[in-house]
Amino acid sequence: MRFSEANDLFKPGYLKIESGVVDYPDGYKTVCCLTRMPRTRAKMIEWWFRYLGGAEQYKLWHPTDHLFSDWEDRVPGTHIGSSHLVHEYLAGSDGENHKLRINFRDPSEFYDMAAYARLNGAAICARIGALEHPVNFARMTHFVRNTDQGCEMRSRFFLGHIESRDPNVVLGEAQAAAMRREKITDDLARRLHQHSTEEMSYLSEFLPIMYRQVTGDSSF
Repeated sequence: MRFSEANDLFKPGYLKIESGVVDYPDGYKTVCCLTRMPRTRAKMIEWWFRYLGGAEQYKLWHPTDHLFSDWEDRVPGTHIGSSHLVHEYLAGSDGENHKLRINFRDPSEFYDMAAYARLNGAAICARIGALEHPVNFARMTHFVRNTDQGCEMRSRFFLGHIESRDPNVVLGEAQAAAMRREKITDDLARRLHQHSTEEMSYLSEFLPIMYRQVTGDSSF
């Protein structure tokens, strides 16, 4: 699945690849993860991204990979428009300490909104870039469907979407392609798949309890 095919997530059932890495000849990669989350609802996932604070809470999400958490341009009541500033390992401290800026976007930038309005669930969408350099390199969505038992999260990381965050700088395709070859490696995709699988499993364990404790909402 490429980013342009994101609306395929609205199709009933499952797609050909729900967990793993898809490589494309032009250097793009898509990392796919499926997490089933009993006793959890899509509203709790949205709440988590709006509630999540500093490093102490961030470490609950992944005790060993997550190192630092802060926020930029946060708007009360929504995650959309805010940027999560993080330091994290991907699949262990034997790899790079990734310093990232995760800018949350409206689902209308990713999906057909008529289809989205019919979704029994929610989608968390973002553009991912380097924290210390004004360059994005990926787009991300956590597509959440409610089920009878809870919900399931179908995550997609679309790697290789190179773009400048500096309005005065436009990256040409040749430059973007060179950065794609250098940065979007097989090891990065493999580690991201493992990390996402682990962190969402952690989240599924504590989120239903934390949500009810903090919000007082016990409805399912």
